[in-house]
Amino acid sequence: MKITDFGLWFSLWNDNTCIWSWSATITRAGLYLIYYDGARLGYQDSSFYLTVYQDTPWIIQLKNSFPKTIHIRRYTTYSIGRLLTLDDFEIIANPDYKGTV
Repeated sequence: MKITDFGLWFSLWNDNTCIWSWSATITRAGLYLIYYDGARLGYQDSSFYLTVYQDTPWIIQLKNSFPKTIHIRRYTTYSIGRLLTLDDFEIIANPDYKGTV
């Protein structure tokens, strides 16, 4: 069992040491990946664009209306303009998820 198998986790890129580290909170600006129950749901880059994957069992639902910059079948990218906070989104079951074949 891995720590990322349960709950909401963030994998942060540490520019100073060039390694990934895990956190239970969004702690700084820069690239980080968002995981829930072991599935990667999306990421926010250092330009504050948030990419949300649409082909996972869980999805990120934003509570605010942020402008979409890219929308294709597998993912949507939003211009957040700042570091995402835990109050900006919730994790919900993906009603369109069909599983893997």
